Amino acid sequence: MKFHYQHRKRIHYTLIASIVLIQLIILVFFYNEYFNERKLEAIETQIQESKELQLLTGSAQKELSLAQSNLQKYVSTQNKSYLEEYFQSLRNLSNNIDSIENSENLHSSSKSGLQKKDSKDLQHPNNLEELIDSTYLVSQQKIVIKDPPKIKEIELKEQPIIPEVEVHHISDSVNKKKLFPRLKDAITGNVDVKRDTTIIIAKFQKEIDTAHVKLEIDSTLNVVNTHYQKEFEKFKTQINLADQQNKNLHKVYINLIEHSNNLMRIYEGKVEDHNNDLEEQYSIQNSLNEKIRKFTVLGLMIAMLIVLGILIYYTKLTFQVEKALKEANVKVEQNLNFKNRILGMLSHEVRGPLKIINIFIQRIQKRTDDQKIIDYLKSIEFTNNSLLIQANQILDYTKNQEKPLELHPKTFELKNEIQSLLTMFRPYIESRNNEFICDINIKEDYVVNSDNIKIHQLFINILGNANKFTENGQIRVVCEIKELPTQQIQLNVSIIDTGIGISQHDLKKIFEPYYQGILLDEIENFGAGLGLSLCKEIVQLFNGTIYAESELNKGTKVSFEIFLDLQHDN
Repeated sequence: MKFHYQHRKRIHYTLIASIVLIQLIILVFFYNEYFNERKLEAIETQIQESKELQLLTGSAQKELSLAQSNLQKYVSTQNKSYLEEYFQSLRNLSNNIDSIENSENLHSSSKSGLQKKDSKDLQHPNNLEELIDSTYLVSQQKIVIKDPPKIKEIELKEQPIIPEVEVHHISDSVNKKKLFPRLKDAITGNVDVKRDTTIIIAKFQKEIDTAHVKLEIDSTLNVVNTHYQKEFEKFKTQINLADQQNKNLHKVYINLIEHSNNLMRIYEGKVEDHNNDLEEQYSIQNSLNEKIRKFTVLGLMIAMLIVLGILIYYTKLTFQVEKALKEANVKVEQNLNFKNRILGMLSHEVRGPLKIINIFIQRIQKRTDDQKIIDYLKSIEFTNNSLLIQANQILDYTKNQEKPLELHPKTFELKNEIQSLLTMFRPYIESRNNEFICDINIKEDYVVNSDNIKIHQLFINILGNANKFTENGQIRVVCEIKELPTQQIQLNVSIIDTGIGISQHDLKKIFEPYYQGILLDEIENFGAGLGLSLCKEIVQLFNGTIYAESELNKGTKVSFEIFLDLQHDN
């Protein structure tokens, strides 16, 4: 089964974008539910404050009506108690306006609503309070009214003749009638009324002229009338002045009420407008919150559907891939089994010819005395034994692939083993016209108990790489021993070549598996890139270290340090 993954990046990015979108939607939803709801609560609080202001304005309006009523009662009765109640109502009105003003100062949001509209029409409540206090002080001042002028008694130059006066009273008697006669008289209109008559008799001692007396009396009356008319004019002027002062004071009282009424009307209008604005803001904010809530939930559902679709698609694809992987694993296991079978069969079949070669080498060594031929035979035998050991390891690997890499100690003489190895390698190095120099600073009596095959692999891989990248140059091997206080020695080996070298970029990765660096045309066989990686694993088995130094076009130096156990019998 073949799968097409050309759109997998787009699907991955879509999934990531959907998840980020979900997070953003959740963030917007949280912002709406927290911050916008707090704004809504703040507007509700302002509306409540505005309603409290409306209650204050209503209470102030009641005090204003009460002040008007008390003023009317005072005007009609001139009772000072009504005037005091009038001023008390105005003071209560002023206190309510002060409360409104203080409420605005405490809550700037409410105050801004009042100040935005015709703030120049609003007079500060302190002005009203000062006006009330000044008017009250004026009302407490007594109206200065001059004492009414005393009416001077008129002095007559000539006294009239005072006669002797007699007064007689005469009353008519009416007969008392019974009921029916009285009713008859009432119907006919014939009603007898009792009359009282007063008779005044003036007696003079001597005979007088009545015309002259009349003239004197008239003259006297004119003089008296003129005199008292002037006196009453003075009194009237004084009374009119006091009355004008009262009218002016009453006008001040009325103007004070009108001023308070105008101020209250302005405050009531502004508070009402502010309350309407707050309710409109509340409605807009609430509608906005509902829209955000609705669209965020809708967006969240859409994003979740997209994510769900992608997950379903990938789940289906995962099942298909798992099925394909199982089939591939079966094929891989079959191939591995086939490969292991081939490797096992080859390694098993190779061991026979290698043993036969060793037999023929031993027979040739017995029949020749030429030392040079004997040395060649020893090198061939050593190489053949190495191949035989490798074949045995391959056969063991095919039997148990999970078996980790481990050391197989064997007792051997260290210097002889290294010399034999280098002697075996010399013809291969000289085949590329390279000078092979060996500095082996190891004592003859060092017998160690270690894995000589792993040591062979270290030298073979490193020398093979040095010879591969060096031609018409020099390869040098330096071996030294450092004695340790324990029953161990430290073998320090450096293999130095004058080949093409390694760049600093590649030098950091040469110990990684399958790393081959930059391919060059002049190098015929780069290999698989496993040699130095295997060397690193082997060195770690010896608890050692391996490192490389190189400069491009000048050569390379590979060094390793391993720890070997000395043979106790030594």
